[in-house]
Amino acid sequence: MSDKGRCLLAPSLRGRTLAAGVLLAIVTGGGTLGYYLLGRVGGLATPWSLADCFYMTAITLTTVGFGEVIDVATVPGGRAFTVVLLFAGLGVAAYFVSSLTAFLVEGELRHVFWKKKMAKEIRGLTDHIVLCGVGRVGVHILQELKKTGRTFVAVDCDEERLRRLQEEHGPFPALTGDATHAHVLEEAGIAVASGVISALNDDKDNLCVVVTCRQLNPRLRIISACKEAEFAGKLEIVGAEVVIPNAIGGLRLASTMIRPQVVGYLDLMLRDKECPVRIENVTIPEHSPLVGKPLLALDFDRYRQLLVLAIVRPGEERPRYNPPRSEIVRAGDTIVLQVDADSLRRFWEAYL
Repeated sequence: MSDKGRCLLAPSLRGRTLAAGVLLAIVTGGGTLGYYLLGRVGGLATPWSLADCFYMTAITLTTVGFGEVIDVATVPGGRAFTVVLLFAGLGVAAYFVSSLTAFLVEGELRHVFWKKKMAKEIRGLTDHIVLCGVGRVGVHILQELKKTGRTFVAVDCDEERLRRLQEEHGPFPALTGDATHAHVLEEAGIAVASGVISALNDDKDNLCVVVTCRQLNPRLRIISACKEAEFAGKLEIVGAEVVIPNAIGGLRLASTMIRPQVVGYLDLMLRDKECPVRIENVTIPEHSPLVGKPLLALDFDRYRQLLVLAIVRPGEERPRYNPPRSEIVRAGDTIVLQVDADSLRRFWEAYL
């Protein structure tokens, strides 16, 4: 087995194989030392060398039958020691071989079955998100996607990391491979995906993912992490929305110090499952009865908790924050709402 994270083996199997190897090493070392000491105290003119003693131990434990390379009959207790070593070592050697075989075979089988299961799940997906990289940044993205119930495929070179995350956060489709390669993205269902998030550790790798995704599916929405601000422009040129985690982290730290209540309020809204309201965005289609009408047509009194925070209009660089109720809604507008689940459901039913 090769490649990082090729297989995730059961801890008991891994430990059993390691223990068997340690026992075999102890028996081999004990046999070599025993022969060496017998040769020293046996009154031989030329004591046995460690190399000969090790060789004698090896052919004894493996029962290959090459004959005695050292004449144990000339030393008192030599043959008795060989018999003891043979009976003690046979069990240890057999245990080691069986454990090693199980380690290799079971690990490989688990790897094959896991890959087939994941491939079957991925083939059944459409309009999903492809998450490239589940490292320091990607793991938090994965957690949020799981919490919000989004359908996604996680792609990473480290299979062990993917399987560990599946155990920690619940099942999700995953693919082992280098996301900068087109065939890996194709296996992740890029042709029928709705979006890609590239969260690899290297900006050049993220750029490669963005370019490849744009070639494979021009309709994709692509979001890329970026470490260096000067590299962000290159990613934007090829059609990616860029997020700089370091910058966002710095702003968050400052905001927590300067306006802790606001940050705490937003955290509660976004993270607490018991919080009744969420920040949501809805895009108004052409057939919506709200098109061409003012926001006042929403009839806010019908909704328990509904607040229009902003309108993001295509072609405009800045959102229209806190728009007046006289603002006319256009097809393609994205309305940012603070809303409870029941009001959001009724909003979808009435206007989308």
